[in-house]
Amino acid sequence: MTTFSGTRKHLGLAAIALVAGLGLTACGGGDGGSQAGGDGNIRFTWWGSDPRHEANERLIDMFESDHDGITIAGEYTDFGGYWDRLATTTAGGSAPDVITMDEKYLQEYAGRGALVDLTQLDALDLSAFDDAALDLGSYDGGVYGLTTGQNAYVVMINEDLLEQAGLELPDDTTWTWDDYYELSAALDEALGDGVRGTEFGAQDVDLRIWLRQQGESLYNEAEGTVGYTPEAVTSWFEHLLAVRDDGGGQTASEFAEDASGTFEAGAMPTNRVAMGWYWSNQLSALRTASDANISMLRVPSESGEANDNGMYFKASMYWSISDQTNNQDAAAEFVNFLANDPEAAKVMLVDRGVPVNPAMAEAVTPELNEAEQTVVSFLDEIAPDIDSTELPSPVGTGGVQDVVGRYVSQVLFGSLTPEQATTQMTDEINGMIRS
Repeated sequence: MTTFSGTRKHLGLAAIALVAGLGLTACGGGDGGSQAGGDGNIRFTWWGSDPRHEANERLIDMFESDHDGITIAGEYTDFGGYWDRLATTTAGGSAPDVITMDEKYLQEYAGRGALVDLTQLDALDLSAFDDAALDLGSYDGGVYGLTTGQNAYVVMINEDLLEQAGLELPDDTTWTWDDYYELSAALDEALGDGVRGTEFGAQDVDLRIWLRQQGESLYNEAEGTVGYTPEAVTSWFEHLLAVRDDGGGQTASEFAEDASGTFEAGAMPTNRVAMGWYWSNQLSALRTASDANISMLRVPSESGEANDNGMYFKASMYWSISDQTNNQDAAAEFVNFLANDPEAAKVMLVDRGVPVNPAMAEAVTPELNEAEQTVVSFLDEIAPDIDSTELPSPVGTGGVQDVVGRYVSQVLFGSLTPEQATTQMTDEINGMIRS
């Protein structure tokens, strides 16, 4: 199986087309009308690395040993192939019963009636989740995804390469974008031999953070449009060119190679860059793949003030239940186990983010290794500077990650100017929302 950890591989266009054409129940999310009984045989699907696959198999065994009459078949793949498969099976009426969901697609599937409102399930106890946690998985008055934990998007830095270059770790509570460019350029010059100072932060999440620093947002759900001014996005594309040209960043070809490859083959896991942009729960995977001392830094800001850096907490992923299931009770019991059982928490640890269920967080803490404890401490440390979360992407925007990546590539290769890319990308995203 592909050992891909996280969400750094592009989504196949087939998944976008299939999701857009799903022939499902009425919009507004599933109404809990799928069968509550069934034969007790359920399918559970996820994406991720080999350690996650092994952990999920252990979870299945633990659950089955305590629940006679319920059997679970696990299905998994890499992140890109996952969404192709889920779209195909959902459109064909054979969706898995328990679905690992991502914020990019939660409202997409809920809005097309493909998911059950979890608040309607007697076998699922949501009492340990506060309103803020439930809001992360909400759509149109219901809850269609239960967050597995929280994450933050960060700058990862290879301290071994930093030491090799004779440079000091920056103060991430005060560093600016100029500091970031200067450090990356210095790393690039000192390291040589094809080792770059930084990867590009060039996904839709990077754009979200940039826009938040400008007081803007990627979406304006109330208006059904994008939530930014053209000038703000143009400045982001110009920032990426500054990284490429003067900031010690990768070439356009190196960016394209990373975007199309697996996690383990990426530039940071293979020690070909000193800094990169990742979710906090990927720290352990990065340390393992690179065999290097990787640390986390806050995102730089224009002002040098940590509370201006636009960072936010994101639901790492969600547990969702298909509206097509014939085993709703069994699926709900399994999700209840994943969400509330401390013994399950000890298996998952913080691979799916730091648990927001207090009992799960308490159970996890003594079990964590040094890298995982670092993630928990880091999220606690940055919490005072984070004043809001990002809700799931609106219906129609599941493919925005691919759209952003495509225009970034065209700008980096010089086939579009930042202004041209802004105009075309905005028109395309607005069209996705309207559709």
